Amino acid sequence: MQKLRVETGGERLDKFLAERVEVTRSQLKHAKILVNGKEVKSGTKLCAGDVIEFEIPEVHITAEPEDIPVNVVFEDEWLMVINKPRGMVVHPGAGVKSGTLLNALLGRGIDLERAGIVHRLDKNTNGLLVVAKVQRVHMQLNAMFEKREVKRTYLGLVEGVLSGEGTVDKNIARDPNRRTLYRTVTVGGRNAITHYKVIRNFSKWSLVEFNLETGRTHQIRVHAKSIGHPIVGDFEYNSGTSIKGLSGQMLEAVKLSFIHPITGKQVTFDAKPSEEFSKTLDRLA
Repeated sequence: MQKLRVETGGERLDKFLAERVEVTRSQLKHAKILVNGKEVKSGTKLCAGDVIEFEIPEVHITAEPEDIPVNVVFEDEWLMVINKPRGMVVHPGAGVKSGTLLNALLGRGIDLERAGIVHRLDKNTNGLLVVAKVQRVHMQLNAMFEKREVKRTYLGLVEGVLSGEGTVDKNIARDPNRRTLYRTVTVGGRNAITHYKVIRNFSKWSLVEFNLETGRTHQIRVHAKSIGHPIVGDFEYNSGTSIKGLSGQMLEAVKLSFIHPITGKQVTFDAKPSEEFSKTLDRLA
């Protein structure tokens, strides 16, 4: 059971959890939730000092195996590292039942009842992610992500001229007006930390290296927007993007490093920027 304490009362329980936990409305509907030790309904109004204990059930989506090629960077009997292309959804969801990375893995014979995709990338972000092929490794990798022991490096092109390096330490919660998007908040939300370093400046843009300390949904995109330098081509968080004709945001997961759960050795994987990313930088030079 996870536990949260309410600082300010008056909010509905379901809204409170949705802004602080990666959870869908369907999951909340079927979740076991206790407030001060008593089971309550999701619409309960909260009071300051309330202690919430909750257990979110997994949502099992039926997916069919599909013969979809994937770019496998590394594979052994325990795990795989894949370079996901832009445009591919990781998991089936509302309105997307096929063509996902999950369908592709099932098509390769990966038993995802015992293992699975450990973390995600947005549909329009391409780059490296790790897949556990056995349950033991899945559990170990999950624990490593929770302990922030997995290093993830991204390259992003942002609007405006940014300089030097720094850290964005701002909590993230769902946007109450646009439920599929997120925003930074000063109260509540989930802790999110992004480190950045400027690699190169162009006339109106900056190439930035991002390193994640936490891994919240849309974290880099939300943090970049919060400091006034949104990701170029991010049509959800950057409506005024200044480079036309892009297929998605100029953000790519280019490096992944962790201790192999079975061998105990440090493993590091690198991916070259995509052709579109590289050609866009060439245009700006």
